[in-house]
Amino acid sequence: MAVEEKTEGAAPGGLEMLDRMATLFLYSRFRNPVFDALMPVLSVGANKGIVYIAASVAMMIFGEPRVKAAGLVMLAGAGAAGVIAEMTVKMFWKRKRPFMVMPEITPKVPHRRLLKRPSFPSGHSAGYFAAAMSLAVFFPSMAAPLAVVAALGAYSRIYNGVHFLSDVVVGSIVGIAFSGLMAWLLAERAVGLFS
Repeated sequence: MAVEEKTEGAAPGGLEMLDRMATLFLYSRFRNPVFDALMPVLSVGANKGIVYIAASVAMMIFGEPRVKAAGLVMLAGAGAAGVIAEMTVKMFWKRKRPFMVMPEITPKVPHRRLLKRPSFPSGHSAGYFAAAMSLAVFFPSMAAPLAVVAALGAYSRIYNGVHFLSDVVVGSIVGIAFSGLMAWLLAERAVGLFS
């Protein structure tokens, strides 16, 4: 399957080379049948934030007051992180995706739209970590499993060949930062709103 010519103008610098080596290691080292089935689902399931929007709306409609508040904060946190990652930073930082510049990497998810979308930072990683942090604020006992799901969702982007490690790390930081901000601004108000 021809994706795009896997060359880039100038040779990558030192940090870029380290990022590529780390990405290739993470892309290839942990291949197994379970991840081959799970990782595409985690990646595609989070496309365009649909899973966070649907979960948030369901929580606000059907949940008890604390769940409704968590849904509102998750929607705000994932939304803010998505806007920053997808609609601002990506538009200025026009980084090509790994499968476009590294012949060793083949995308494992539908990628036609990604040919026109910059790689840095990972919006999926921002969304996964924003959702996890937002929910952990309301349900601290679930913080560890939520962090595991977020980490797997973020890693799926590397495993599927559509993001570099640095894209995922920065996207995850964006998600944590903006969900933290939304939780700080809205959590108490949201609980009061739905009580």
